[in-house]
Amino acid sequence: MSDPLLTGAEVPIDTETTLAMLENDPASVYQRLRRDSPIVRLAAIGRIVFTKAEDVLRVKTDTEHFGSYDTTTPMQRAFGGHTLMRKDGYEHLRERRAMESTFAPSCLQHYWKPQFENLTDQLLADLAAKQDVDLLPTLAAPLSAAYLRLVLGVGQVSETQLFAWAQALIRGAMNASFDPSVFEISDQANAEMDQCFDAMIAKHMKTPTASVLSTMANEPDPIELSQIRTSMKICIGGAVIETRDALLSTLYGLLSNPVQLDQCRKHNTWGQACEEGLRWVAPIQASPRLVKNSLIMHGLHIPKGETVMAIQASANHDEAIWKQPERFDAQRTTHNNQTFGDGPHQCLGGGIYRLLVTEVVLPKLFTRFPSLSLKSDRPVEFKGFAFRGPTSLPVRLT
Repeated sequence: MSDPLLTGAEVPIDTETTLAMLENDPASVYQRLRRDSPIVRLAAIGRIVFTKAEDVLRVKTDTEHFGSYDTTTPMQRAFGGHTLMRKDGYEHLRERRAMESTFAPSCLQHYWKPQFENLTDQLLADLAAKQDVDLLPTLAAPLSAAYLRLVLGVGQVSETQLFAWAQALIRGAMNASFDPSVFEISDQANAEMDQCFDAMIAKHMKTPTASVLSTMANEPDPIELSQIRTSMKICIGGAVIETRDALLSTLYGLLSNPVQLDQCRKHNTWGQACEEGLRWVAPIQASPRLVKNSLIMHGLHIPKGETVMAIQASANHDEAIWKQPERFDAQRTTHNNQTFGDGPHQCLGGGIYRLLVTEVVLPKLFTRFPSLSLKSDRPVEFKGFAFRGPTSLPVRLT
């Protein structure tokens, strides 16, 4: 009997899309692909991409055919070890579970929420004496860094240092050509982070907290130090930039739609606004997976061994689920967006981000500054293919 996996057509190749298009206006690219070639090999990045919501979900959840285990990517060198992001099964689950108690619902409400309220109050007090500001450097970036310092338990690492580490890790992980000069930067960042983590572990062993680092270090049967370090780097590499960009996108969506903002104020529907911001512009646009076993999807042969990209940014705009998906609509009927992923590798930090934004930042910001508005003379530009968000957010506070 012939192998049915060999009867599918070859995945078509798209040569129209350029890296510049993915950087500047990916939504238009994905809209075209969803319509014309939902599964396609993008010549510009050399990867098969999936753009429809049902297919993106399958890539994330079908563990028989898709997985994350891969030791051949530049990520292992960039992060100083084999991270849980590139593992599957028990090995992945053991490292994930080592962090879980930090993100438990009871811990979010009783331990983290009061700290986030104090942090936000301090930042908003610093803004109170100003009139015209850019919310990227004055609110979103410092909030993201300070919030992450608390949750990760890394002490008084500066905002500049955290973002520099994150950029070094991301650039190293995307170093497909294995350029030694790029790895030199990530190697230096790894050395700095390892020194920081080791010093903080000693402190957390004496005085435990609910932070990620303290939780991992104080487990009765802790994971290896090398894996504590790489798990911390995963949190830094994604969360500091992701939090900043997701918050800015949500704020821009609300400020661009004053009627929607008024509705959120009146009815306290900040949760819907938060979800819409995550859906509208996914801060991390795509996720890689390795094809473990060949399969046919929509008549196309997806070969074993391929590294493919599940485009959650496109899944979140699928017209089969959302009407006028390009519009920000804080009153939109809620559907599950795919920004924080699905399946075994679903982001652990989704709940804590939602708490920060929904229950703390949005209500406090718009209560403290009821006349907050966009500066109409300064257009807001979005950039990024892998990570995406506004490059600035100029506003008038009063």
